[in-house]
Amino acid sequence: MEVRKVSSKSQITLPKEFAGKLVSIEKLAEGIIQIKTGQFIPDSERLFHTGKYITRLEKFDEWMDKHKPEESNLDELLMDKEK
Repeated sequence: MEVRKVSSKSQITLPKEFAGKLVSIEKLAEGIIQIKTGQFIPDSERLFHTGKYITRLEKFDEWMDKHKPEESNLDELLMDKEK
């Protein structure tokens, strides 16, 4: 265990193993904090990490396994769009 002093600006120096990493700091109780390293997920990509979206991607993967790619007829697609 290491003892570190919090500066007058509420800063603390972490060990070198944390250098350059993103950390989350969680207050568990009065006088107790927990520091974890992790990865940042941008708000615009958070949807992709939800259970609902992951399930949807798994279903799509299953569909892709059963339906092999086939060549599209662009003329036919354009005709359908004009209707």
